[in-house]
Amino acid sequence: MGRTISFELDDKIVVVTGAGRGIGKSIAEVCAEYGADLALGSRTISQCEETAAVCLTSGVRAAAWQLDVSKLDSIRTFLDSVLGEYGRIDVLVNNAGYNDPKPALEYTEGEFDYISDVNFKGAFFMATLAAQSMIERKIEGSIITISSQAGVVGGPLRAVYAAAKGAVGQFTRSFAAEWAPHKITVNAVAPTFTRTPMLEAAIQNQEFRKNLDKVPMGRIAEPEEIAAAVVYLASDAARMVTGQVLCVDGGFTAV
Repeated sequence: MGRTISFELDDKIVVVTGAGRGIGKSIAEVCAEYGADLALGSRTISQCEETAAVCLTSGVRAAAWQLDVSKLDSIRTFLDSVLGEYGRIDVLVNNAGYNDPKPALEYTEGEFDYISDVNFKGAFFMATLAAQSMIERKIEGSIITISSQAGVVGGPLRAVYAAAKGAVGQFTRSFAAEWAPHKITVNAVAPTFTRTPMLEAAIQNQEFRKNLDKVPMGRIAEPEEIAAAVVYLASDAARMVTGQVLCVDGGFTAV
């Protein structure tokens, strides 16, 4: 009996934002290992180009562009470049994110706006514009946004970030229902604390660092473990999965 379920990404064009480091870099490299061609974006183009170079060693196509997801013009320019290079988008991985942990009473309006713009507004418009391209080309695509366990249960020192990631869960469900007639799946992955440069910066705050002890599995996640969930949701094996927030959190949201 032949294999009927495939997790391979052969012949898929996968867009990854925030691909220069951390979870985004791992997602891009693992997707390349599974056969995807990569279109990569990040604010620091040199880091993004380094990720693309690693992806190329898997024998796939990979290209990098500068992208600031907090700016709608930058999103449009990036997606136009991707479509010009590849002709279509099969999978969008909305990974770019930002946080600045501090007590809720201390946030300025500018800090609130930037955290919201990167994690919510940017992800929203990346998804809608990518979906528009899929609908126009009749692509039965996948949109996957990297959320956070904080978007599911909240958390101290993360009020703005948690609210923005909570909004990701809501637009994920809304988009899934709206675009199901076009056979576009929309899901999110909500990681626990993951070994990334952003976490390394966050745990310099000793109050924030205490949160790491709350993960029932007793450790932080590795970026590759988050990438594994993305590969599943991007693959044909998950074509019936939509409107879900998949927690990869070591049990954090279960207790």
